[in-house]
Amino acid sequence: MLTPQQASNRAKVSRGTIMNAIKDRHLLARRDNRNRWQIDPSDLSKWLSDRSDIATVKGVNSDSQHGPPPSDENLIRIAVLEAELKGKEQRIADLERDRDGWKAQAQELARRDAPQGQLAPLPPPRRWWSWRRG
Repeated sequence: MLTPQQASNRAKVSRGTIMNAIKDRHLLARRDNRNRWQIDPSDLSKWLSDRSDIATVKGVNSDSQHGPPPSDENLIRIAVLEAELKGKEQRIADLERDRDGWKAQAQELARRDAPQGQLAPLPPPRRWWSWRRG
């Protein structure tokens, strides 16, 4: 059984992260007779494998300094995601160009429609008491 500090050292996360996981019931832990948290190493490894934080999952393999090479499936997935990202970046650039074109067109129309000099003054506001007399 591990204490929260030992679990945090093994998982390469802060003790607060471990305590938050216990509080949120993502990490199973039990209290001993002295009211101290005890964490089963298998529960810790299960919690780490469930986490989406890749850096933390790599931290579980603390026995070896270098993780296993990525599998072909992961390399294909990375290539697909990079292609999607590149496509989205291109789409953003196209939309920004369109936006800038529309903005320039709107400014040109505003300049063309505005009379030379000043705009026509607004009529004076109607008084509310003139409505009551009628």
